[in-house]
Amino acid sequence: MPLLSHNDLRVTERKITIPRLPEGLERFRLAQISDLHFYEYTDPAYYDRVADQVNCLRPDVIVMTGDVVHYGPDFVDTAGEFLARLQPVHAKLGILGNHDYNDGARGGNIAAMLEKVGFQLLKNANRCVERNGQKLWFAGLDDLWYVQPDIPQALAGIPTETDVTILLAHNPLLFDPVALTGHGRVDLVIAGHTHAGHVYIPVLGPIYRKVFRMKYRYGLFEKNGCQLHVTSGVGSAAFYLKKQKLGFPRFRFNTNPEIAVLELVRSL
Repeated sequence: MPLLSHNDLRVTERKITIPRLPEGLERFRLAQISDLHFYEYTDPAYYDRVADQVNCLRPDVIVMTGDVVHYGPDFVDTAGEFLARLQPVHAKLGILGNHDYNDGARGGNIAAMLEKVGFQLLKNANRCVERNGQKLWFAGLDDLWYVQPDIPQALAGIPTETDVTILLAHNPLLFDPVALTGHGRVDLVIAGHTHAGHVYIPVLGPIYRKVFRMKYRYGLFEKNGCQLHVTSGVGSAAFYLKKQKLGFPRFRFNTNPEIAVLELVRSL
């Protein structure tokens, strides 16, 4: 892996074991993209690669776990052009991240764009996707920093004992309350936000503590029978001066961006 890794896009494939998964949903494939961070230094050729790669994977569902733009309304349409290109078999689902609430309309610009390009936005809400006559439920939480994530509301109406539920949460710190209050109801939480550390110094770890040194930085975790997957994200914007509306050129150090492919299985 090159140390300056912002162009080193990987496809990371993981099998997620859910014993109660119905036979008709065996090998259901999710493509997770997160933390796109469209802004003035976005490289269009890089996102062409991302879109082509996602579509080649032919996932059942594409989930987008927040931070579509880095800041402001100027890059919403550009992000929409990218997201419109993505073509799953069944559905495109998304949530908002903390940066999306700096889109000039408290998330309204991003929400309208996502609907326009075929994404269903899950703001403390849920929907089911069917394959082979079997239902798979997806719930989504609103952002932890800017609004109020509501776990009971997000799960309202989902059968508690029979149907598998996957919950989208931008910030992985929501995993602990979900694993506690959603025990037995949520099988898998999918999150982003941390960029896997973004700037990761060997021995020292991530240098920016508020976000990138979080408890659940990257990978798979388990608690109370609930699993968590945290992706490193697709984009490379990390820092900006909010008042000056000034971003820094895209970079990552020792953490590669990724498209995460999660394949659901009943057993390994």
